[in-house]
Amino acid sequence: MSAPRLILKQPTGWFAAGREFAQALTLLSDGAFKLYVHACLMANRHTGRLRATVDELARAMTRAPTEVAMNLEELEARAVCRVTRNGGSQLVLEIRDRFWPYQRQPTPERTLGPETEFIERVRCLFLAPACVQASFSAANEKLALDMYRRGVSMEQIKRAILLGCARKYVAMLNAGTRTPITSLQYFADVVEEVNESAIPESYCEPLRWKVERMEQQWQQAHPARP
Repeated sequence: MSAPRLILKQPTGWFAAGREFAQALTLLSDGAFKLYVHACLMANRHTGRLRATVDELARAMTRAPTEVAMNLEELEARAVCRVTRNGGSQLVLEIRDRFWPYQRQPTPERTLGPETEFIERVRCLFLAPACVQASFSAANEKLALDMYRRGVSMEQIKRAILLGCARKYVAMLNAGTRTPITSLQYFADVVEEVNESAIPESYCEPLRWKVERMEQQWQQAHPARP
């Protein structure tokens, strides 16, 4: 009698954790291994690369930036990842072949242009609020590119993030939870809502002040881990 076929609960978004994970598990400290796992889950599947800053990684993993920086040094020292710093605070974390289960595709680096600039601006807007704890994954990048191609304006995105964060902080403060926003998808429906309702600027300015106040209240009630 053959064994029953395994069925994934979530058919998408999974990662091939096999021999490469087993090697990293015996080689890395707990913190560095967790960072390696996070990088594997968030990296572009075709390139094995993740673009982020130390602060973004720290927020996503609820760790101090100094701890994440030490973990990055360990990943480099153990030749698990290659870390390239592009000036400023952004870095590219590339998982080396020995620890990356997918065949890399020969995709050229993106050239600077309107699409790249738009995606970078969305990345900065998305990661700025304290209620967002994530890296700007390949899925988020793809969603931002889709917004660009659909003609969504930067002003619409700014207002959608403002409105979405206001709702999130109200829910978090009322429920007393720490559940953060982890994907740009959270704001996708709000973008359409903003487009249809044409929220006036006279409403946005008081809302922006209120969001800043709620953000401070939430940060005081839920301080980051030391």
